Amino acid sequence: MITTAVITIIFAVLAISLLLLAAGMILTFLSNRYAVAVSYAGLFGIGMSIHELPCNSLIFWGVAAGIVIVIQCLLPKNIAKSTRGVGYIAGATLAGTFVGLAISHEWMIVGAVAGAILGGIAYSRTPAGSVMEFPSSKFLNYLCAKGLPAVVSSCIVGTAILWLTAILSEMSASPLINP
Repeated sequence: MITTAVITIIFAVLAISLLLLAAGMILTFLSNRYAVAVSYAGLFGIGMSIHELPCNSLIFWGVAAGIVIVIQCLLPKNIAKSTRGVGYIAGATLAGTFVGLAISHEWMIVGAVAGAILGGIAYSRTPAGSVMEFPSSKFLNYLCAKGLPAVVSSCIVGTAILWLTAILSEMSASPLINP
């Protein structure tokens, strides 16, 4: 039986995790190098709140977050600090994530990638984005540098939303909450 103290701790961890996920998405829009790590910390907190720990997903997204952080540390400073088109790329990635999430977890990733590509193309069609020279290797390199962190961060948030729905449905079935 779940005690009230345990439920209080779970809700506290969930609240902190939700704040971390929100901060991770905000940092993604700001093109911050640690946005993925902050998002993953939120996912990890939610994962620790689940009765049956989803180890495979935590490991997968942890490795993906680690790869993104290493790649971002290896990028030249002028690309790493640039925020050109990040709003377009991150916004379209987030939209693609949720459209894909409406279908399934696998389609969430496909939707996020498609969103990042479409966001990059949309930005390249603006007057400010004409310097990206779509289609070119310069455009593709920049899209990968800014799109990969947005895709991983958005997919981590999408996975967390799936887990949150599982937690809430488990808690609503608990006899302690619904006597």
